[in-house]
Parts: sequence; C-alpha cells; structure tokens
Amino acid sequence: MINSKELKDFVSSVFIIKKDGKRERFDINKLARSLINSGVNYKDIDFIVNEIQKKVYNGMTTDELKENIYKILKKIDRDVAENYYRGIILRVRTSNNQFEPFDKEKIVKALVREANADINIAKKIADDVERELKKMNVRYLTAPLIREIVNYKLIEYGLEELRHNHTRVGIPVYDITRLIKCGNRENANLLHNPESIHKWVADEAMKQYALLKLFPKHIADAHLKGDIHLHDLEYAATRPVCLQHDLRPFFKYGLKVDGTGLHTSVSKPAKHPEVAIQHAAKVLMAAQTNMAGGQSIDEFNIWLAPYVRGLTYEKIKQLMQMFIYELNQMYVARGGQVIFSSINLELEVPDFLKDKPAIKGGEVVGTYEEYEEEARMILEALLDVMLEGDALGKPFLFPNFIVKLRENAFKNENYGLLIKIHQLSAKFGIPYFINMFPEWQKINTNAMGCRTRLSADWTGDAEKDTLRTGNMQWYSINLPRIAYEAKGDDDKLFEILNDKLELVKEALLIKHKITLERLYKDKILPFLTQKFDGEDYYRYEHTTKSIGFVGLNEMVKYHLGEELHEKEALKFGVKVIEYIREYTNKLKDETGLRWSVTQTPAESTAGRFARLDYKYYKEETLSVVRGDLNDINSLYYTNSSHVRVDAPITLSEKILVEEKFHPLCNGGHILHVWNIERRADPDVLLDLTKKISKRDIGFWTYTKNLTICENCRKGYGGLLDKCPNCGSESLAKYSRITGYLQNINNWNPAKKQELKDRKWWI
Repeated sequence: MINSKELKDFVSSVFIIKKDGKRERFDINKLARSLINSGVNYKDIDFIVNEIQKKVYNGMTTDELKENIYKILKKIDRDVAENYYRGIILRVRTSNNQFEPFDKEKIVKALVREANADINIAKKIADDVERELKKMNVRYLTAPLIREIVNYKLIEYGLEELRHNHTRVGIPVYDITRLIKCGNRENANLLHNPESIHKWVADEAMKQYALLKLFPKHIADAHLKGDIHLHDLEYAATRPVCLQHDLRPFFKYGLKVDGTGLHTSVSKPAKHPEVAIQHAAKVLMAAQTNMAGGQSIDEFNIWLAPYVRGLTYEKIKQLMQMFIYELNQMYVARGGQVIFSSINLELEVPDFLKDKPAIKGGEVVGTYEEYEEEARMILEALLDVMLEGDALGKPFLFPNFIVKLRENAFKNENYGLLIKIHQLSAKFGIPYFINMFPEWQKINTNAMGCRTRLSADWTGDAEKDTLRTGNMQWYSINLPRIAYEAKGDDDKLFEILNDKLELVKEALLIKHKITLERLYKDKILPFLTQKFDGEDYYRYEHTTKSIGFVGLNEMVKYHLGEELHEKEALKFGVKVIEYIREYTNKLKDETGLRWSVTQTPAESTAGRFARLDYKYYKEETLSVVRGDLNDINSLYYTNSSHVRVDAPITLSEKILVEEKFHPLCNGGHILHVWNIERRADPDVLLDLTKKISKRDIGFWTYTKNLTICENCRKGYGGLLDKCPNCGSESLAKYSRITGYLQNINNWNPAKKQELKDRKWWI
C-alpha cells in the first residue's frame, strides 16, 4: 500500500494532457481553487483532493480528470457537480430586466467609456472582478452588484478618481420603503402621494449625480458639510429656477405649450376672455416643466384688461374664479402638487406701460393706458373671489397674490380696493405688498415666489429687466459657522466669508454654464427658447445669479454677544451684508452677468445648517441655536437677516431693523408680520400699510394663522386644538412657511418649532 508521502511524490510527477495536446504538471492547488470557484464547501475540499490523488495517473487527459472529479462531486452535492462539469455560467440580470451571460469585456468597455480608464488597467480590474464573482454562491447576479464590486476593486487599486466617475447613483430599498410609508417634509407644498414618491426617488438620484458629476469635490464637500447650501440640487443638471412671465407674446401669436408645436396641439391667439384665462393658466403650467421654482405673471390684470372690455362685473368675477380654480386644481406640477404660482397686480397702469400697444386676439387694440378701468375691475373681481374662499371656505393657497403700491396708491379713488385688499389680509393673510415708493425700486419691480425679486436696475429697460426673465439660481452661505470659525476675530470672519463667497460664485458659474448647454446645445427647454419676433421668449442673459445667506442673527450673537435687534449687532450685521452686496457688484463688472444678494427663504436649509453645526460645532452652537435640544430635528437658525421670530421688540422696532437689509438684498427680501389674527382689522392693517410704505421695506405680508374644522367645515383665526363649534379635534391648520401659505401638517420639524416660537406682532 502506498503511504501519503509516496502518493504526494507520485502526484507531483504526474503530467496531464490538455485538449491542445500539451502536457501540464498536475497542480493540487489549482484543483482546489477550481473546486472553490464551483461552490464546493471548504470542509469537503480535502476529501475530494485526496480521492483525486488516488485516481490520477501520468498521461491522464483533462476530460478524464474532469469526469472523475464530477463523479466524486455528485456524491456530495449534485448542483455543485453540475456547476463544475458544465463550467460556471454566471448570469446577470440587466437594467432592462433580462438575463444575459456574464461578459467581463463589458466591464472593460464601461471603465474605458465612463471613467477614461487605461485599457490595461480596465482588463486587470475585469479579471479580478470575474474571479471574485466566481467565488460567490450567487446563481443570478445584478448589474448594480457587479458595479459595486468593480468600484471596490478601483478603491483597492487606489483609483479613486476612476471610481468617482464609474459609480452608480440611486437610493436604498429601505429609503424607498420609508418614502412610500412616511413621505418627506422638505417641501410643504409637496404632499404624500404616488407622484411625490416618484419625485423624491428621482430627486435623490439627481442630487447624487449633481454632487458627483457637476460640481468639483471641494464644492460638493462644502455643501455636504454645511458650509454652503446648493439649493434645488435635483434640478442642477437640467433647469433654472424662477420665471416672470409676460402674457403679450401668447396673446399676439398663440400658445404652444411644448414650445415647438410638434408634440402638442397649437392654439391661435385667444380671441375670447375665457380662452385668454385658460392660456394664462397654461403658460404657468407649461413653463413649470422647464423651471425648478416659482412661476409668476407680472402685470396680470393689465395684460387681461383688453379682454374684459364691455363685460359685466359678474362676468369678470366668473372669469377670475375660473383662473383661481385652475391654479388650485391643476394637480399636475412636479411630484403631484399644484403649480407654485404668483400674480403681480396693479392699482393703476404703470407709466412704463401706458403707451405700449394693448394686445387682444393677435391684434393691437389701442394702448394699455386706455384700459385702466378694466384693470381695476379685474383686481376687484380677484379680491372678491379670494375673499370667498373655496367651496369649504378654505383660503386659496395659490397664486401668491402680490399688489404693487405706486405713487397714487393711497388716493381716495383707490380706497375701496385697498380696503378689500386688507380685508383679504384680515381674513386669510393672503396678499403681499411691493412698496414702489423707495427710489431704489426703480421703474418696475416684481416678485416670483417666496421673495425672489427683479427690478429695473440692470439695463434700465423695465421690460428686459423684469419680464420674460427670472432667477437662474441662488445658493446660500451658513453665516453662524463663519462666526464659530473666526472665534471673535473680525478680520478672520471677513476672510472666511470671502472664501465662502468664492465657493458660491464658482458653483453659480457652473450652473450658469450647464444651463446655457441645456438651453442652446442640448435644446431640452423648448418652452423657454421658443421665439417671438425673432427673440427667445426667455431672456436668459438678464437672469440673476443670487447669493443667499442664513442665520445672520446667530452669527452676530456668537460673534458679539448681541442679537440683530441690538444696536452694535445691527451695525455689524449691516456691514456683513454690505460686504456680500459689494462682492456681487464687483462680479457684475468681472463677468458681465447679473448678480444679486437674496434673503434665503430657507424652508429646509435653516434646519439643515443648525443640525450640521450641532454635529460639528456643538459647543459653539449651544449658545445660539433655536429649538429643542432634546429633538435635534427641531433645531433651526433664523432665516436670512430677519430678527428672530420671538425677539423682545415691537413691530416698529422690527421694521427699523429689517429695513436696513431690503435695499441691500436686491435679489429678494421680505418683511413678515406674523400672527395678526388677534387684531385682524382691515382699517388697522391699511393704516399699518401706509406707515410701512414710508420706510425702506420693499416687500412684506401679514400672516394670519387659520384653523379649518374637517368635521363641520367652519374656519377660525389662530391655531386651535379643538373646534369651538363642534368640539372636533380633526383640524386643518394653516400658516405661512417662509413665503407661502400651507397646511402645517406638511411642514418639517424645524419649521414647526419656528411656528411655535413666533411672536404676536400686532
């Protein structure tokens, strides 16, 4: 009988005859590896190797060897035996839900195509990945799994840049399940429904794409760490933000909602008022497919005035009712929401439009100066519709209802309209006011959403500066963190601030370049680039690139030990925002682009910055952050340059503080007069409006909190816990979040905490 040593010596001298006739020394280690790759359990390897050593002989063919191994394996595990005998056939479930044999050449091609990898490196990675896959006991592979293993190998080889370009974006299964069950609270206008779930999933993929592909690592890292905030990341690759519409081109030439007329029906210019109203609503609906933010129509009642000449007031009211319901029932905007819309309205025809041709049905029908009475009737009809509310008595949440107050606003002939406007404020807290009295407001100024603003301060041409253009994008700076890092040093603070401004500038220039490509190279925004009289509808060259900021109050509190409503802190706060404004003014000269400073609405950013600072600068944050420290999600900073919502000051003192910043924030600003329900008297509010209009406040609104009983449908001022009429606790509560009214059930925890903290101002 041969002993084990003799057997090993014999086996080591054995040669196997390969299929091509060549001789190869029998290798026990190679045999063991092939068995492992076939899925053989480690504990069975020694037994199989020993059995084969007893059967192998000099001159044995590979087929004979394979047949012997197969017979032994069959006694242990038939499936493993079949794997071995046929050779391991890896199958891959592809992205189009088909099964294909694994092909490592696809890895090579992908690495070369997607990551610009050297062909030899790509082949080496592919070989390694194939070996790894064969070790796995996985019958069917997926493309994402293979990509993960490729990326792992790239990291293993120190090829981080290649991995960065080759990575896959997506969202974990757990997170999708959570979205389906619980929804998301980043945008209060986005309700929990099947469409919003799809949007949130798509948004996450596009956000990852933007951070991986569009922005360089230092900008992406600054966003992720909370130094800055890149708003609307999900749209960074595809579209700009806000747009201020002019209805005249559509009333003159007709409507192509797809911008080309090739995919949808084309309408001739509206001849009848009902059609004009529908076209106005459809312009907002169509444009939101090309834009990320608010859609607004400036001079709304002026453009429509020619269409209502000769109509009774009741007919005009019915038309306005149709428009308001269109905007509140077109449940078709991104992710299943109504369109985030605004209309800017006039008490009189402004001077810059008086001699302009009035358009109706494709024809000129005089000048707009001739239609002032019709414009006033449209405004009054809109007010009556908004005052009535919907069928259940709820307020119409859209459009944002913006009234411009020009030099003749407070004349006696406007008293009736002004009282109705303030009745609407007293009942629902809906209207916004643009104060055109300060000289810095120029010929025309308008608003497009929460506060984004255009004024005739760019070329001096009111139409080019404020119509058919908008805000390309705004990105924001975390001001409190700058104070934490400066540690009380003024020079250091402004040095760090300048560094953050440079980051935001770079990010905005990247977005500018991307948007130019989407508009004019890829041509995926056809509604914006459709031409009227040889000119693109969208005046992109006049769009604003805006730098926003969050937490000025907390910055000065940490830096000086005072808050914004205190004398020295206010002086320093103004100095900070003046620095930002001077920076943007210099950028205009350097780049030829339109730069501005905006008060960031910060619906989610105020909470995000606070949470990140609590994580990375906990000790510093404790002395300034707002919210409940036992609930991290409730933490927040004060929006932009506002005083904190419960500052121990009067409304007059608040105005004196916040008016310092409105002329500086030429990209957008707002004064919030919170919680007016205790004294919601139209005459009191009108008197307050007259006083505010004498100050440097450019844009403001009165917020009235509301409770609507879902049982008896009655409405009450204030945020109640029980219906006074029927005792029901099933209540819908409404208040203004940053710049629009919405049900507070849809708010994020930080904004809910801010709501609790808001002070009664009048």
